Amino acid sequence: MRITPLLLLAFAQTSAADTLDLYVELATGEFSTATQAAIDSRYDAVTWHITEIWHERDETGRWLYSESWIDGSEQPYMQRLSRLSLADDGSLLAERYVLPDAARFVGAHSDIARFDVLKGDELEKLEGCDGILVRAGKRRFEGGTVGSRCGSRYKGASYAISQSTILDGARINWDRGFDAEGELVWGPPAGGYRFERVDNHERCNRPVRMLVYGEISDRKQFFNYVRAIGESGLYEATGGYYEGITPPLAVFEGSPPAGRGVVISRFPCLEAAKAFWYSDDYAAIRPLREGIAEFEVIVLPAPPLPEWVGE
Repeated sequence: MRITPLLLLAFAQTSAADTLDLYVELATGEFSTATQAAIDSRYDAVTWHITEIWHERDETGRWLYSESWIDGSEQPYMQRLSRLSLADDGSLLAERYVLPDAARFVGAHSDIARFDVLKGDELEKLEGCDGILVRAGKRRFEGGTVGSRCGSRYKGASYAISQSTILDGARINWDRGFDAEGELVWGPPAGGYRFERVDNHERCNRPVRMLVYGEISDRKQFFNYVRAIGESGLYEATGGYYEGITPPLAVFEGSPPAGRGVVISRFPCLEAAKAFWYSDDYAAIRPLREGIAEFEVIVLPAPPLPEWVGE
């Protein structure tokens, strides 16, 4: 990203303390790409834990610990320390450090006192991998590494590039590795991973729709499955409800087969839909449709209503 003098000037009046405080507020917490992974199979479901450590050890900078997991894995794929400081021009400098004997600090994001044993001379700086970020809005930071300075040997790469956008409630990270000729050798080609904040349970506020398409061969027996869903209380427990259910009022195009069943359900967020579908209660109900119905189930984001609705 090109850092223009005009962009820096727009936030020149913000004090160093205020800028660092805001960045740490936005950047720390638990973040997940589960929503993106469910919609786009090119992306893995990843969880990041980012917390501040050493609150009083450094008078001019702030330190963050990052622990990154691919969901379902037995150990994190990355653990890193970053030192944040404010440059004279108003930009924010993020220096990256390798965590020595990283395995002993797994899970330390929830017990930061474990970092007290580390000394400054034990840390190895990742030369060339500093990130430079600027305020790009009231509660927004953008930036990344510079050029091809950050060396990387992962999967045969020569260097890595990292770009970040820090938002209120989310962060987008686009990390990629390139060979000496500038060809992409690892990382998503289509864009960055979108990590949404998940450590605040009140943030289950990105509605989704679950669409179930079924080919039903025995509707009389299938009613037992439908009744069990209603009696289970699963919808009430997960905040979901029906928005549409067959039979159709009208068919505008095509010829749906007689055994086709369609259900559209709305949930307050993807995690709520998962809690429904992968629950023990639903696992006990599922056998009631085996042999009499074949399902396709997809989850779609529910876009916000346009401004003109309700006018």
